[in-house]
Amino acid sequence: MNITILKKTNCGKVSTPEKETLTYNIGHCDDEYYFRVTDNAGGGFFSHEWISLNDITECLPADSNFNATALTPLFKSKSANNAGFLAAALKTESLLLPFKETKRLHTLGDLSAFTKTMQKLVKSKVSLPDEIAEREVLKEAKLKALAEKLQEKS
Repeated sequence: MNITILKKTNCGKVSTPEKETLTYNIGHCDDEYYFRVTDNAGGGFFSHEWISLNDITECLPADSNFNATALTPLFKSKSANNAGFLAAALKTESLLLPFKETKRLHTLGDLSAFTKTMQKLVKSKVSLPDEIAEREVLKEAKLKALAEKLQEKS
């Protein structure tokens, strides 16, 4: 799957939305939108997995409120932070709305408004660099250099 990155932006966590510690990407491939968290300046492990908007909307109840843990089954990685961090990104995009005055309960937002905004980026052929892939290339190069250095010593 070759996902084109349309948007990179920052947001706060669900519990502290005013402190922008998370960075996430929105991607596009085959008429589908994807989300992934790329960085967390506030600490805590998480997965860089791409999660499709279709999968997100299919796992959430359309007619009642829910907690971010409803997103947990979407991830292969089992970090406790995955669902909450994804929920924070979705709230920033108004795909999740706060239920009453709570920070931790949500309802589904306006999918069509989000889609219209993203379609403008698709049509303008936005394609941002994949920082996660770039990091993996650097990591592999460092591992290869280390392996070669160890081989020379033996």
